[in-house]
Amino acid sequence: MASMRPRTRKDGSTFWEVLFRHDGRQRSLSFETADHAGNFKELVGLVGPGKALAAYDLAPAPRAANGSSVTVAEWVEHHIEHLIGCEQKTIDEYRRFLKRDIAPGLGPIPLMSLTGEHLARWVQELKAKGNSGKTIRNKHGFVSSALNAAVKSGHIAVNPAAGQRLPRTERKEMVFLSKEEYHLLHGCFSDHYKPFVEFLAATGARFSEATALQPKDIDREAATVRISRAWKRIPGEGYELGPPKTKRSIRTIGVPRSVFDALDLSHEWLFVNTAGNPVRIYGWRENVWYPALVKAEEKGLAKRPRVHDLRHTCASWMIHAGVPLPVIQQHLGHESIETTVAVYGHLDRRSMQAAADAIGRALGG
Repeated sequence: MASMRPRTRKDGSTFWEVLFRHDGRQRSLSFETADHAGNFKELVGLVGPGKALAAYDLAPAPRAANGSSVTVAEWVEHHIEHLIGCEQKTIDEYRRFLKRDIAPGLGPIPLMSLTGEHLARWVQELKAKGNSGKTIRNKHGFVSSALNAAVKSGHIAVNPAAGQRLPRTERKEMVFLSKEEYHLLHGCFSDHYKPFVEFLAATGARFSEATALQPKDIDREAATVRISRAWKRIPGEGYELGPPKTKRSIRTIGVPRSVFDALDLSHEWLFVNTAGNPVRIYGWRENVWYPALVKAEEKGLAKRPRVHDLRHTCASWMIHAGVPLPVIQQHLGHESIETTVAVYGHLDRRSMQAAADAIGRALGG
């Protein structure tokens, strides 16, 4: 462990001293500011005095450091402050990410000393905390974008995060809601968001597709919606509008007229938050979906669906109604029928029963 204390020079100026034990001896290191001293103290506690000294490119013998080395946490904070085109919600999200995930494991390491090994251990810690493979990729991508900026600015020569292999986790089981379960959950949302939830369940549209829709994409007379755009989240930079997931995701689908009747077409975007801005998955899931889910569970909902499970639920309703899989493929915007069969084929009991009947007839004959 290490400790720090302020010291005063003969000229009256103040510097900070970090005390620690290394190789069985009490040692100290001096820094010009409390922040830099605190960074080194935290690094000693994180990796030990030997590696901390090596990270600062200091010999084991105590000597003064000028504190000019920028740490990972300081650089990421600088990177966030200079992002362009990001909403305040996104900036706040990145700051929470810095505080919760980056600062504890990578924060005190000098930027110039950051290695792939540091990042590998950090990724392992994220996985140990229960982060999914997708979440880890998003967080690693944000750090990598900050390090790319550090390369461009000349702070480091190469990005140690580039090319790293990241862990994959098992895909969570899909949750299919019955009509009764859906209505129970739907009733737990505010009136503002009920049309949005109903639209997701009725169309099976991906969240990024539905939130990119504008009133011009609606054809009330034909009762159809044209899906041709989706929001893309760029790690470390925010959101941009682009094409949906695949070419076949660009599609026109039918929508029940009752769903159309509940829509508000007075905004730039078809679905907006209570402030009139585009709906973003992270804030909406945290502030709207999860609270509604808690209310539904209190009312007896035994399942715990994710937002994306509304898409799976839509598919299951169509399958149980006898809609052919190729039609479902077009409705959901799957690139190929193989994708539809692979994801939802197990729900199509008609084909399975037909196969079983055929085998039964052969055995009986």
